[in-house]
Amino acid sequence: MRIRQLQCFVVLAEELNFTRAARRLNMSQPPLSLQIQALERTVGTALFQRTSRRMTLTSAGEVFLRRARSILAQHDRALLEVQEVLSGQHGTLDIGATGSILRAGLADLLAQFCRAHPLISVRLHEQAPALQVSDLLSGRMDISFNRSVPYHDDLSCQLAWREELVVLLPPDHPLGAERSLSIDDLRHEQHVILRPDSSDFAAFILSILTQGGARPRVSQQVIDAQSIPSLVSAGFGIGLVPAGIAATAGPLIHRPIAPDPPVSDIFAVYRRGETTPALAALLATLQKSFPQDREEKQRAAVLD
Repeated sequence: MRIRQLQCFVVLAEELNFTRAARRLNMSQPPLSLQIQALERTVGTALFQRTSRRMTLTSAGEVFLRRARSILAQHDRALLEVQEVLSGQHGTLDIGATGSILRAGLADLLAQFCRAHPLISVRLHEQAPALQVSDLLSGRMDISFNRSVPYHDDLSCQLAWREELVVLLPPDHPLGAERSLSIDDLRHEQHVILRPDSSDFAAFILSILTQGGARPRVSQQVIDAQSIPSLVSAGFGIGLVPAGIAATAGPLIHRPIAPDPPVSDIFAVYRRGETTPALAALLATLQKSFPQDREEKQRAAVLD
């Protein structure tokens, strides 16, 4: 039994006339007759009752018509779903990120993406950067958003967006009276920092605080940047954090760093040569939401 035979049968059942049915099917009457005969041989019974004056469906034909329409509807739906997958409108994306990157704009980006692509299922995995890279390489993850570049032959990456780092302060801290702060202003303060060996991003923050050979006074070291606000609030010192974390730090205040505010690059990382249509659609949304200037695009191309 073939789809074309079912299509011919349904149209003939609706028209009950070979001439009109053949016209709708864009074919001549003899091939249409052959298709119906072949179908009747397959099902083992006549589907039409023919006389010199009229054509009607047999009782078997009436039952078979309902099933044929259902089969054709499923066939059409299957073809549509395949086209949706190929065009990036359908599929599943497993996405890795840290909590700080979600706050840095990824959550809003994914919400925008889901509104534009409601048939793509997005599954978010909040993990440490090293676990994200491992899951990418094993195929358990489709894309990771990371603050450092995982150099691996099987991975590609591009600059997604940049986030400014700011100083997080208790609400009554004397430095809060300033509109902006320099790195020199922070030299004699107690600091809550990310443990330098926990990630490249943590090492980057320490390098900012040690510019010019300075030795910052560190009161606490943590693994997750989201832990810094609670320790700053408890009086353990100040913290250098991404702006997204500072913006949701409750009663704490934050100040920009001037004249050269440090920034954290956020990269989209995925397997080289395995860009599915759904992933391509996400990357297109990313480029539209966070347009980069020419220099940054060139830098991303070099990293890839």
